This record gives sequence, structure tokens and C-alpha cells, in this order.
Amino acid sequence: MPQKNIFNLWKETISAKPISKDTFKSMHLAVLHQAVQQKQTEQLFLIQFDIQDFVLYESKGYLQSITNLSLPTKDMEILWLGFQFHGKSTFSSGKVTGSDTLFSFISTTDNQCLTLAAEKHWALFLGIFGASKQQLLTELPLLRAQYEQQQNNILKAIPISNSDRQTFESLSKMVFGPFSTIHHIGQLILKTYTNYTQQLIRRIKQDKKEPQIQLYHQAIAFIRENYMDQTLSREKIADALHCSIRSLNRAFEGRPSSVNATILSLRLYKGRALLRDQLELSVEQIALILYFPDAKHFAVQYKKYFHKTPREDRKTIATRKE
Repeated sequence: MPQKNIFNLWKETISAKPISKDTFKSMHLAVLHQAVQQKQTEQLFLIQFDIQDFVLYESKGYLQSITNLSLPTKDMEILWLGFQFHGKSTFSSGKVTGSDTLFSFISTTDNQCLTLAAEKHWALFLGIFGASKQQLLTELPLLRAQYEQQQNNILKAIPISNSDRQTFESLSKMVFGPFSTIHHIGQLILKTYTNYTQQLIRRIKQDKKEPQIQLYHQAIAFIRENYMDQTLSREKIADALHCSIRSLNRAFEGRPSSVNATILSLRLYKGRALLRDQLELSVEQIALILYFPDAKHFAVQYKKYFHKTPREDRKTIATRKE
């Protein structure tokens, strides 16, 4: 009888393990005593809590096969904030959310179904609808703006922060009474949605900067290779890198030097090396080699960078050699 791979045996053993009877107790929404607890399958545990314009939904289990999960629906759109602690979920659009990610989406009055992979699963969804949804988006205009720019009603997934984890852990320390429950839920919704919006905007800004960072380093590399080319210019660099001059200038924004200043500095450092290593060359000759109009112009720029004129620098070198 052929021996089974040890890893496969381990997977079979894990998948065959019965779900703990304490699964409900380990879920975040278990602190809400009026929440409805149910099992969709023997492996998938669900908790749902509805209050006014809020719906909270949590799912957890170790799935042995691909499973469909239907989120609660209302007679109006629901704005959701999803926390994927374990496993991954796939939307009907094909978008996949991975483990340890936080994401937001809007569901319509139609059934919103997610496909769950056959693996360890744990997710929590915070939904808000009606007037409260409009009020929340008014308080978070950046989040509203992101939805106005989207066509598929699913925003970018970002990593779950430690702050979010601590927020859910703090739920177990709260007292949910007839009056305080709606207050705590409202605070939970506002805090988590605010944190998500702030992280989302930071991530979007980083993503926008990334192409500029890459373009900047590509431009620097090209300038270093071609700074002794007399025809080197912003136009030539942009053409070589297949970008516009505006994009090239934007890539250098906030950097120590502009495009032209970078070319100038490299030529000046080249001039300094020539002054020190090739004493047979005059200052005038070096100025021409580096494409300066004349020795005076070269000397002015040189002093700005090195706080000495070319002749003073050369004399210093000669003195040291003696």
C-alpha cells in the first residue's frame, strides 16, 4: 500500500476534526446576548444581530468544502465593512478578499452571496443602512467620494490594523444593556469605518506615489549613464522613459534636486574629478568638456556646490601632494 504524503495526512486529520462546541463563545458578537446564533452547516457557525439601522454578521468555522455564504438583506442598500480574519471570500464579481484584510462594499436588495474556500474561516461584517448610512457617509466624505468613483461597489482591501483588533477585543469588556447597546454599536461602527477610511486614503496615496518613485529612480539611472551627453534634456529623458515631461517633473517634486539640477551636479562632480586627476587640463578646457559656456560660468556653479572656485580647489590638491 503506497504511503501517503505526511502533509496530506495532516490536512485530512485537521479537516476531519469536529468543530469545537465553544465556537460560538469564541466569536466577537457572542457578547450580544440578543444576537441570533445558528449553524449553516456542521462546520459553519453564524451570529447575526440587528438593531435599528445596523446589522452585524459574523461567520466562523473550518470548512471541508467550498461554501456559499449569504449576507443579510434589507429592502434597501446596505453599506458593509468586512473583516476577513481567516480564509478568503470571493464576490460574485470575482473579487477575492484574503486573510487579515479589511474591506468595504455595498449590497443591494438582492441576495449578496460570498463563496468561501475550503479552509479555516472567520469573518465579521458591520452593516449600516437607511438614514444612518447617509449620516455616516456625510461624516466621512472621503469614503463617500471613493464609492462615487467606483463602479462595482467594492472598495480596496487593506490589512487589518492592531487598532481594529483591539477594538473588537474590547467588546468583551463592555456591558450591553437596553440603552447602552445602540450607543456601543454606533461607536463601533463610527470608529471602524473611520479607521478604514483613513487607512484607505493613505494606501491610495501610496499607490499613486509608487509609479512616480519608480519613474524617479529610472530617471536618475538614465541621467547617470548619459550626463556627459551634450543634448541631454528633460525632453530627451522623458522620451527615453516613455513618459510626459509633466510626469517627469512630478516624479522629482519633493526631491533634493530637479532634473536639470541633477544633471548639473553630476557634471560638476565630474569636473572636480578632472581637476584633481588630470592636472594637464586647464579650467577652461574642463569647462568646455562639461558643456559650460565659459570658465566663469563653470566657476560660479562650482563654488555654489563646493564652496571653492575650481582654481582654489586645484591649489588645495597641489598643496596636499607636496
